[in-house]
Amino acid sequence: MKKLALILLGISCISYANSQVLDDFLAHAKTIRADFTQTVISGKKIRTSTGKMEIARPNKFRWQYLEQQQLIVSDGQKIYLYDQPLQQVTIKPLGNSLDKSPAAVLAGANNLTSLYKINQLPDQKDKLIWVQIMPKQANDNNGFQSVLLGFASDKRLDSMKFTDNFGNKTTLKFTNLQTGLALAESDFQFKIPAGADVAQ
Repeated sequence: MKKLALILLGISCISYANSQVLDDFLAHAKTIRADFTQTVISGKKIRTSTGKMEIARPNKFRWQYLEQQQLIVSDGQKIYLYDQPLQQVTIKPLGNSLDKSPAAVLAGANNLTSLYKINQLPDQKDKLIWVQIMPKQANDNNGFQSVLLGFASDKRLDSMKFTDNFGNKTTLKFTNLQTGLALAESDFQFKIPAGADVAQ
């Protein structure tokens, strides 16, 4: 869950010249709101969950898993990971570690073309336009092998896939995706619940 949140944080990024569809999407996606279905395949195990997300570029997001009652919020300075059943909050600084992570794929503070290979793939049978993002250095990949972003013909972000270094495969399917919304600043603020255990 935590790694996925960092990846999705990246939707707050700058554009790159390697994929026009990615450039066009990000040019109009200063803010994003969507529902999602997440499927994780780990060996023979398949886990599916649903949730809601909001993103305000740069570096702010709200990522909520409904069934697990887990929430991840970035206010642009810190990331808060809240497990409601366990009443636990983990707080992490939003620092340079993101610059070479999957988060930078979508949020990137630095020039992503210096860190990643970005390619638009040939047409697939699913009729989506797929953009592949891979680390240039295999030993400097922050835990993932590749990230794929699938865009519909109207340049709307439809899906996202990534494979980590253990071979686990995660697929995100977005629905009700909207961009250019006026999102409340309070959506990206987190107040620690009374009585929760806090780790930093």
